[in-house]
Amino acid sequence: MPFKCDDPRVHGKWATETLDELLHLVKKSKDTSADSTVEIVPTLYLTKSPHYTTEDKIGGIPLSKNSENERYGESLNSNNVNPLPKWTQDPRLSFQQLTMEMLSSQNEVLKLRIPSKVELVDAGYVYGWLFYPPIVDAPRMLMSMLSEIQLHPLSEGVNIDMNKKYNSIEEMVKDAKDLGCNTVVNCTGMGASLLCGDDSMVGGRGVLLHYDRNCERLVRDQDREKEMLHDTAILIEDGLWGTSTEPCYMIPRGNKVVVGGSYLEGDTLQGIRDSERERLVKNAMKFGVDTEKSSIVGEWTGFRPCRPSVRLEIDKNFGISEDVKVVHSYGHGGSGWTTFVGTAKETVDLLGFTKK
Repeated sequence: MPFKCDDPRVHGKWATETLDELLHLVKKSKDTSADSTVEIVPTLYLTKSPHYTTEDKIGGIPLSKNSENERYGESLNSNNVNPLPKWTQDPRLSFQQLTMEMLSSQNEVLKLRIPSKVELVDAGYVYGWLFYPPIVDAPRMLMSMLSEIQLHPLSEGVNIDMNKKYNSIEEMVKDAKDLGCNTVVNCTGMGASLLCGDDSMVGGRGVLLHYDRNCERLVRDQDREKEMLHDTAILIEDGLWGTSTEPCYMIPRGNKVVVGGSYLEGDTLQGIRDSERERLVKNAMKFGVDTEKSSIVGEWTGFRPCRPSVRLEIDKNFGISEDVKVVHSYGHGGSGWTTFVGTAKETVDLLGFTKK
């Protein structure tokens, strides 16, 4: 789902084309019995307030001013009513908005590894979005992409280790001309702030802890001690456990579970503060990690490249007097893995290349 990126283009073609590709990779791995960098993971987004589609339904139940479900939220004419985002309408995600009672009932069958109904209600959560997205094992996929470039015959003789640091787009264009290239695609993320003099860029600092996916888990329900529970991604941005600047989440991916997090604009600290680490450990406990028996196997700090809108365009300052076109593609915020295929395809379209 898009995160910290309000560009309306993200919610349409870019996200859809990326979802198409990720679901294709999931199917391909199943057909070949190969390990995949992408897997379908049940995901729960917790919220205190209801959201509505144009059909005004929650969990398949129509809502109206006279509906008993109104006790869970404001009337449909209230100014506080929030629309469901467009991506929730994609049938491939099997999206449902459920009350805690409905979620608890369904989980008797689904057996998701999530906090108990009592814990969620006590924390103030009234609704849960349950859906089934593809989740990328990001480090593994990035290494796979790098390997593909390294082994490609067109990279022979080209320095792809990028030990050189550029101070401007002009330097990139000069190197491109010397190599006989006719295009520079600028995907430098936060680096674009310096390279392009883009003052609208801001880093949205995020922090994570990594646990082994097979780490010890807390047993909340003795009756389920021997049952196989399914790993579940959980995301929270409001209520007792999370806020917009300190979201609380856990995402199983590959052989790790990552626990977050933060979104702090302008915070440039590259390590994790002791207070942040303590908060993330508490988040891990909320989601069932036995932190007394499980060790932290990694820490991560990163800076989401945020700007008012994604910059995806041909730079008009090049291509007229120069022999090299420059296409900018940066400022995707926290939605890189939601849009990377769609924005790459649009880059190809802008350049007028033939897609195969």
